[in-house]
Amino acid sequence: MSQKKKQGPVKAKPINTEVNSKPATNNETAAKSSQKQGKPFVQPVADFFDQLGNKAPLVALGLILFIGVIVFRDFLFFNKVYFFKDIGSDTLNYSYPYAHTVADYISKYGIPKWSFNFGIGQSLFPFFLRDPFDIILYIAGKDHFVYAMAYKEFIKIVLGGFTFYYYLRTIKLSEYASMIGGVLFAYSGFMIVGSGWYIFSFEAFNMALMLLGFELLFSQNKWFLFLLAIFLICISQPFNLFVYGVFFVTYVFFRYFQEGVFSWKAIGIMFLKIAGLGILAILLSGPFMLENVVQLLESPRGSGNTSYTNLFSNAPMFGLSQITDLGVSVMRFFSSDMLGTGNDLIVGMVTNTNTLEAPMFYCGLPCLLLMPQVFPFLTRKVKISFLVIIVLWMAPIIFPYFRFAFWLFTGNYFRGYSIIVAFFMMYFSLFALDLIVQKKKINIIILVITLVCLYALLNYHYFPDVDEIKAMLRNTPAANTNFQDKEVINSSIFVFVSVMLLVYAVILFFMGRKDSPVYLKYLFMGVLVFELIYLSNISVNGRDTMLSTEVASKTKGYNDYSVEAINYIKQNDHSFYRIDKVYGSSPAMHYSINDGMAQDYMGTSGYSPFNEITYVLYLQLMGLASKENELQSRWAVGVAYHPILESENQVKYLLAKGPINFLSRATSDSLATFGNVTVYRNKYVLPLGYTYGTFLRSSNFVHLSPDQKEYMSLRACVVDDSDANKMNGFREFNLNDTSHIFSFDLYKQYTDDLRKDTLNITHFGQTHITGKIDLPEQRMMYLSIPFDKGWTVRVDGQVKNKIALFGGMTGILLPQGHHEIELSYELRFFGYGVYLSIIGLILLGGLWFYLGKKKAAAEGRVAGQ
Repeated sequence: MSQKKKQGPVKAKPINTEVNSKPATNNETAAKSSQKQGKPFVQPVADFFDQLGNKAPLVALGLILFIGVIVFRDFLFFNKVYFFKDIGSDTLNYSYPYAHTVADYISKYGIPKWSFNFGIGQSLFPFFLRDPFDIILYIAGKDHFVYAMAYKEFIKIVLGGFTFYYYLRTIKLSEYASMIGGVLFAYSGFMIVGSGWYIFSFEAFNMALMLLGFELLFSQNKWFLFLLAIFLICISQPFNLFVYGVFFVTYVFFRYFQEGVFSWKAIGIMFLKIAGLGILAILLSGPFMLENVVQLLESPRGSGNTSYTNLFSNAPMFGLSQITDLGVSVMRFFSSDMLGTGNDLIVGMVTNTNTLEAPMFYCGLPCLLLMPQVFPFLTRKVKISFLVIIVLWMAPIIFPYFRFAFWLFTGNYFRGYSIIVAFFMMYFSLFALDLIVQKKKINIIILVITLVCLYALLNYHYFPDVDEIKAMLRNTPAANTNFQDKEVINSSIFVFVSVMLLVYAVILFFMGRKDSPVYLKYLFMGVLVFELIYLSNISVNGRDTMLSTEVASKTKGYNDYSVEAINYIKQNDHSFYRIDKVYGSSPAMHYSINDGMAQDYMGTSGYSPFNEITYVLYLQLMGLASKENELQSRWAVGVAYHPILESENQVKYLLAKGPINFLSRATSDSLATFGNVTVYRNKYVLPLGYTYGTFLRSSNFVHLSPDQKEYMSLRACVVDDSDANKMNGFREFNLNDTSHIFSFDLYKQYTDDLRKDTLNITHFGQTHITGKIDLPEQRMMYLSIPFDKGWTVRVDGQVKNKIALFGGMTGILLPQGHHEIELSYELRFFGYGVYLSIIGLILLGGLWFYLGKKKAAAEGRVAGQ
């Protein structure tokens, strides 16, 4: 009686094909054949790649390093720093200030928590490891991280390509095809262009790690790398669990079909393993995961009133892409810079995109020719699975609704979708290349048709006439550049791509002949290396980057004369105050509002993908941000140019280059000048904690004009209507009792009234503040600290509930008498996350012990036989 064998891990094998490979003729047989024919026997050239053995990984790594050193040489040898002044200004306006502050914070305080340098105040912890490789920057410190940035990106590119090489070897591709795949992945558009925005290069690396981890789980039941990859997603960007989860659902089905072992039971067991490892990764990442999720949910983009969800979810499901949008997608398959590098992506200004947000599908020109070649080698069932994958992942290019759905209707993004499309192109193409090399066979008809189609796509007129586009751009708000000499399509890259496609087609044609010499493999690889160096060099070095000499520049940059002005203020004033600047110090093309983080002062403006929602609500209520404009929830411009709000929010000093407006001149005194920077001091500034005796309901306040709101904020605090019942004993301000007439005498009178009963600060720290206050009657104290739930208020040692004032700032209801005030900040879910991590570590240890014991028992049974 036979028993069914228990199903174990699937042994990875070459792709199912219809063409059976024949054993190669050995040298002895060939010699005899030549002797019979009267021809001299010529010893065949040894295949370098087949003889590498254990040295193959070193050669693969060396090849990736060789390309990278050439492309990044100016950054690796410190002629430039890897920050961009062009459309990638986020690198200078957000990444630079944020890394500077976090590196400084960690060196002084440890775990990054609340910082008053971040906007008007916000937690630094969420997403501070969105790119876990940022640890390199934090170790380098605030004075050297600018030089470490290029090395951080270079390391991710090299590791990404090397990991992908190992992934391809795990699925049994040859050394040659795996090396080709490693360099294609490392220097794909998503990796190289994305490295100029930092986070995409990590996503690409982590995707390669997930693929390798899954294949080890799939074929060898080794699970640790897959667990690590999911853990890295959890600490980086939890939303990507969904994004790459969707990808892996399709990939798992595809792999089971491809290997010919499809069964619902096997797939169910695999998904249970993946789910279990996912849960374990979530537990292990607890402190990071929880804080990141909360930040996502509580940010304006996650739960605010500025979401794009309604707009994108109401798009027609099968509505076609605009021809111009489709053209951008098609052309970016050929090169990341075909339509322009950096600011030169002219078509992007018409299609409301840019070089970083546009599709990044480029993954090497050979993939365009090779991808269709895989199909003649496939069995019928595998052909169907390949076609399903193509339709599934290419359809969102034509029907944008499905791309919106992929992002849960949060935005009109390509981003991670780009690397998924590029991956499947590389996957199909590398299998095709491997089969062509091994079987010395190629479908010439498909090759010719593919080449003709590619030239047709390359030459199709997706875009209006060049002059028409320039005319359109001259009439757009963004038209601040002379476009007369700019090309819609980069002619030099167009010619390069056109020639290279033909070169590759010829090489592949001869590689597919039965008598193809081995040197064609070297020629193919050499041409590919040349292509990757040429195109990657344009992507990296063709943009407006920051020179090393500019880091210390006093004319434009974060080391300008603002530094001397801020140091002067710090040396002469040790109280709590904020500083506003009416200029940006960043050398980038866009105005910077994160200067407080870059130059170490407390300000009121801040840019973040996920700003503190309560501060955004305050700005919206005061008329400084629109509820309908999602971008204004990210670019919180603060209260600069609004002297009343500056006074109320402790803006004591103003820095300016050149003249300031009338109101600022009338309300401040000039103190000193450093280079081209003048320091002004606000004559009407209020302390951190001051008190109101009257209040206004937000339902009445919201209907006032922005100017009226500012005037009224000097007379009464604004509470939400739901909190009005807590204001017993306070006088409700009647808007009919005032004429709304404003003068500087009234301004002084009102600020003097608010200054009568104020908090005397005895200690100030980023996360801990103490003070004293004496009140002749019940009052409401206003603190210009966003109403973040991480802040705990204690009055006379007892925890006191806070009240949201002016839509999003902190208020404390205080009774008559003398009070000791203490404010402390803690990460709300960090402690819970630590408990989850402990549980995860226990489960991880238990799993390791159980599997080790099981393996030892199995080995013992084998030895006993």
